[in-house]
Amino acid sequence: MPDISLRKLFLAFLRLGATAYGGPAMMAYFRQECVGKRHWLTEVEFKEGMALCQVIPGATMMQMATYMGYRLRGLSGAAVAAVAFVLPAFLLMTGLSAAYFAFGELALVKALFRGLAAIVVAIILNACVSLARAAVHGWPGVLLMALAFAALALRVNLVLVLLGAALLALALFRGEQAPVPPGKGPGR
Repeated sequence: MPDISLRKLFLAFLRLGATAYGGPAMMAYFRQECVGKRHWLTEVEFKEGMALCQVIPGATMMQMATYMGYRLRGLSGAAVAAVAFVLPAFLLMTGLSAAYFAFGELALVKALFRGLAAIVVAIILNACVSLARAAVHGWPGVLLMALAFAALALRVNLVLVLLGAALLALALFRGEQAPVPPGKGPGR
């Protein structure tokens, strides 16, 4: 594990919190920053954290920031990453809320918020494509992803979609070995 100062960790997560939109769209940015650019985590470590943070209740991206901070610097890293990640959103939402209450009835402000909604959709679609490229391999993965998407589009309960996907994955990926993280194979 690289030796990362708390200051460097704070600045990295402050930038992530300030430049990327919240929700699932953030996962691709986290991966790009911490796995691709900085090499702070391996692909396997990142995917393990992503899986963990998606199954526990709460704000997934906040949990992911905390998980990565913890992996990199323990409890102090978790606290620093969490605060740095949420700080820009907190300040922005406080400012936007004040502006909306003061000027929300103006036509310009209403148009601005409609435009922001379209941008959010584009950001989320970009993140979905990026994550799919990294996480989905082969026809079984594509099939599983397509079926889950179709079920969600038909408004099937999320818990049922997750359970169905898990059972289908057991059948589709039976006999395939999970990727072994470097340095953790046999004889190590």
